[in-house]
Amino acid sequence: MDTAILILLVLGSLTTIISVLGCFKFDDFLSRTHAAAITDTLSVILFSIALILHSGLTLLSLKLFIVLLVVFITGSTAIHLLGKSYLNKLKK
Repeated sequence: MDTAILILLVLGSLTTIISVLGCFKFDDFLSRTHAAAITDTLSVILFSIALILHSGLTLLSLKLFIVLLVVFITGSTAIHLLGKSYLNKLKK
C-alpha cells in the first residue's frame, strides 16, 4: 500500500513539473492554459487518490473525494472561462 501511495505522489509531482514546463514552453495563451489545465487536473487526481489510500475508509477520505470533485469541476470551468474571455477580447 505504501508503494502505491509513493508511486501516486511521484507521478503527481512529475505531472506538476510538466505543467510548469509547458507553461514556459508554449507561446500563446490558449496553449499555456491547455497545458496547465490538463496536467493540473491529473496532478490533483493523483494526489487525492494517494491521500485517500493513506487515510483509509474514513470520513476524511470522503471529504478528500468531495474536494477532488469540486476541484475537478471548478478547474475545468475556470480554464474554459479564461479561454472564452481571451477569445472575446481578440474579437474586439
